[in-house]
Amino acid sequence: MSLATPAILMQPMGLFLKSMTGEFGWTRTEFSSVISIAALCNALGMPIAGYLVDRFGSRRIIAIGTVLGCASYASQSLARSYSEFVAIMVVTVFTSNLASYPAFMSLAQRWFDERLGLALAITSTGLAVGVAGFSWLITQTIAAEGWRNAFVTAGAVALVIGLANVALLVRNDGRRLEPAGAKGGAFVPDASSTVGEALRTSDFWLYSASFALIIFAVVGCNFHLPALLSDNGASPGQIASVVGIGAAGSLFGRLFTGVMLDRFSVRGVSSVFFLGQAVGFLMLLDGMRWALPASFLLGAVQGAEIDVMGYVMARRFGRTAYARIFGICFGITLIGAIFGPLAMATLFDRTGSYDQGLWLLPLLPIAALVLLWLAKPIARPSAIVADVRALA
Repeated sequence: MSLATPAILMQPMGLFLKSMTGEFGWTRTEFSSVISIAALCNALGMPIAGYLVDRFGSRRIIAIGTVLGCASYASQSLARSYSEFVAIMVVTVFTSNLASYPAFMSLAQRWFDERLGLALAITSTGLAVGVAGFSWLITQTIAAEGWRNAFVTAGAVALVIGLANVALLVRNDGRRLEPAGAKGGAFVPDASSTVGEALRTSDFWLYSASFALIIFAVVGCNFHLPALLSDNGASPGQIASVVGIGAAGSLFGRLFTGVMLDRFSVRGVSSVFFLGQAVGFLMLLDGMRWALPASFLLGAVQGAEIDVMGYVMARRFGRTAYARIFGICFGITLIGAIFGPLAMATLFDRTGSYDQGLWLLPLLPIAALVLLWLAKPIARPSAIVADVRALA
């Protein structure tokens, strides 16, 4: 996961902004539009990647995605115009998606059952490690050798690590672990759902809408957070500290959520993080005073969301079509990442301040929590085992 699309491509892309806009004369809006295009391609590519993983197995698809994704990433160094850069970016997103969330989350849920939450958490934590490592590598290479060599260097390093990972560590698991039984009215599938069966349930759309609202809010706010803090008089050092605390919150959210999902209900764990996000938005209304804890809360829910999504997709719909179902859900969720920043920018342009957005954003995690509670509750592994033993 440290080599997934968001780690090597999406999140560190801002590091290339000044170098590339300075060389080509692009506006920052033009450069930012490339990121929006990439996010849209990411949303469209996730279901495709999920289908291929379910059809051919994770290991083969990860290997192909690693080679093609890293090669196309490095080829961005060859861009000579805006249209070339956009075209190569589109190819990079689609190919690198093959070695991203659907493949690795599918592997985790096939190998682990009773501690599924923790397994998914550790898997997704690789994303935070990748963002930190490749951001440092890219920054140092741009400063020493320029942005073109930064693409080549990062792509080559990712290729070596990725192929070593596939050769030594990645293994498909043929087991089909399916929990059985129910307790307290909670839903536990007796057999895996097909994609069509999952899409025909209200639960799938309730979960997808819930996650989309969360990502709409947090990405919309985090994208504008440096500008928001600067408007409130924060220094570059203070802004860097706040952003760093958000990254720490994301790492905490991923690990803590995984542990909690194995012990408590999805509804209970989600309530803590979703309501924490609402509080974080309100804290930012006071400028720098509460910026550090606010950033931590926002980062935590962004990290927690992927764990919750991976967990409920496995528990609610089973494992046979997991990668496809997860990929479709994740693709829908990414729509929020496309429109969240645009919504905040529109409010700022109309009012000259982010305050109106910060007052409205807390409504979204509350609405997301309501949608999640409307879906059928998911039984915990301990309850499932207890039911099986009681029946025996």
